[in-house]
Amino acid sequence: MTIVPTSADALVLHADDDVAVLLRPVAAGEAVVASGAAGPATLRIAASLPLGHKIALRPLAAGSTVRKYGEAIGRLTADVAPGEHVHVHNLESLRATGGDAAPPQP
Repeated sequence: MTIVPTSADALVLHADDDVAVLLRPVAAGEAVVASGAAGPATLRIAASLPLGHKIALRPLAAGSTVRKYGEAIGRLTADVAPGEHVHVHNLESLRATGGDAAPPQP
């Protein structure tokens, strides 16, 4: 395997992904370059975020399924704009619920 350095600020892991993963901490209002499987995109960051967190690549509506690694990872509980943080405050995990983001019924 060859490791190639990148000047990107965020990485898109799969062409079908809705999010990019930050490769460094970023500040609110900063323009970052996300590159990888989907090609380069420049996004304006909505809030300061640490390394490793996810940001939306495009507008995503509440209720939509979010993809990372080319796989569904969760369902949004709120609308998300490009460059906004995608995390537990606005994303229900599909993994924690066995593939169904709806809460279990008693």
